[in-house]
Amino acid sequence: MSKFNRAEISLAPDIATFSWTVASPRAQLLLQHGLGEYSERYVEQYSSLIPRLNELDIDVYAFDLPGHGKSAGERGLIDLQVAVWLHLKAREILVANNLPTVLYGHSLGGLITAGSLNRNAANVAAAVIGSSALHLPSQGWERALSQALGKLLPNAPMPLPRPGLEALSRVQAVVDAAAKDPMFFQGKAKNLVAKSVIEVSDEVWGNTGNWKVPTLIMHGTADTSTDHRASVRLAEEIASVDKDLKLYEGAYHELLNDTVRDQAVSDLLDWLLARV
Repeated sequence: MSKFNRAEISLAPDIATFSWTVASPRAQLLLQHGLGEYSERYVEQYSSLIPRLNELDIDVYAFDLPGHGKSAGERGLIDLQVAVWLHLKAREILVANNLPTVLYGHSLGGLITAGSLNRNAANVAAAVIGSSALHLPSQGWERALSQALGKLLPNAPMPLPRPGLEALSRVQAVVDAAAKDPMFFQGKAKNLVAKSVIEVSDEVWGNTGNWKVPTLIMHGTADTSTDHRASVRLAEEIASVDKDLKLYEGAYHELLNDTVRDQAVSDLLDWLLARV
């Protein structure tokens, strides 16, 4: 049981929220999942990340994005502007716990976390951006096309190929588990997602000089779902004096589910413990 009364995140009636807490926490972590997945995958998948954080006396909080997991909404449809607002609201609630706060985001969740930090970096002890969906600074035609499609056909799948589930990991059991998971959205990203990815990414690129939170950036070099070059550039441009870039040669999208998982989870936990 908890030794003090925690402020639990409660965002909206149709948004599923979660907490995994310990008796005497040293810190708290807000976890943000990626496109198509959901928070509870991080209990048994991702090297059992949530239980391992609890073992280190770190409370974990999370919420399922609209259209994902146990939250209401059309499956796979999310406006990142809404997602960033929800993330900021969750952070605001967690301040009441008076604990060092760490942010961890994977894939689309990495971009949401970056967008949240960009708008308000207060009360954040450290941030981990994994396999981020951060888009390289957009060109005019990309902005025009994404704006048009996002407004006219927001629910339609974007007119670009999406890698199959085999791009998640080189571990076949992980791919098989995702294929059989009824809560895992396997469709293409939708036009509204693409439009808001570009919007939030451009906001982040326009303000990297104010990014001073200690940050770990992780990415696989063979990730075909997101672009590791954007992670490299982010590491170069942010102003934080405490920043670390970990690239995993040949690794696929879900680092903590890939063949490099032991090294990746060790890097992540060691880095966190040095800062909380």
